[in-house]
Amino acid sequence: MIPSRVVADEREKASGVPDELSRLNVRVYFSRLPVADYVLSPEVAVERKAVRDLVSSVYDSRLFYQAAKIAASYSKPYLLVEGDSKEVESLAKNLKSFYGAIANVTLAYGLRVVYTANPRETAVAIAELLAHARAKPLEAMPWEVPRKAGGVAAQQVFIVSSLPGVGRKLAERLLRKYGTPRRIMGLTAGELAMTQGIGWKRAEKIREALDKGFVRREERVGQEKLQG
Repeated sequence: MIPSRVVADEREKASGVPDELSRLNVRVYFSRLPVADYVLSPEVAVERKAVRDLVSSVYDSRLFYQAAKIAASYSKPYLLVEGDSKEVESLAKNLKSFYGAIANVTLAYGLRVVYTANPRETAVAIAELLAHARAKPLEAMPWEVPRKAGGVAAQQVFIVSSLPGVGRKLAERLLRKYGTPRRIMGLTAGELAMTQGIGWKRAEKIREALDKGFVRREERVGQEKLQG
C-alpha cells in the first residue's frame, strides 16, 4: 500500500504530530510553508493551533491574517484546534469577544473547524482528511428510513412523505383527509391542490413524480448530451 503524503511546516517537527502521522503510515515531507501548517492537497490545508496559541492569536490579530492567507490560497481551509477547550475560559480576557472573533474568521473566510485533544488525535484527524480528500456530496438526499417498530401507520407516513414537497406533517394531514396512501396516489393535481399546505405548483410536481415514465440516470445523461 502506497503511504499517503502530507507536507508539514518545519516548525511542526517539535509538535509530535509528524511522528504520529508516520505511525499512521502517512509520509511527511517538511518545508518552510508560507501558509498553513499542513498541506494535504492543492485544495486542502490545515492551520494547527494549540488552545493557548489560538487565544493569543485572537488578541494580537495573527488569527485574522492567517485565516485570510489560508483562505486565499486553498479552497478547503481547516482550522484545527488542539488541546482542552476548558482552558479558553481562563485564558480569554472576555469570552464573548473571543468567540465573536472565532465566529468572524470562520464565517468570513469559510474555515472548517476541527477540535482534537492531543497530537495523536490531531494526526488521526489529518490522516482521515487525507483519506477523504476527494469526498463528494450526495447527488440527492437519502429518504428518511422509517423505524420498523413504528408499525403500519409509520410506514404509511413514510410512503406519503416521500412525495415531492411533502414532509411528515403534511403527509399526516393527507392521510387524515384521504385515509390511505393508495387513495392519495390516485388524486388528481386539482384534488391535491385543495389540501391545505399543498397548492397548485406542489400538486403538479407530485403528479409529475407519480406519472412520468422512469428513466435511469445514465440514460438521462446520455439524452441530455444528445440534446446539447
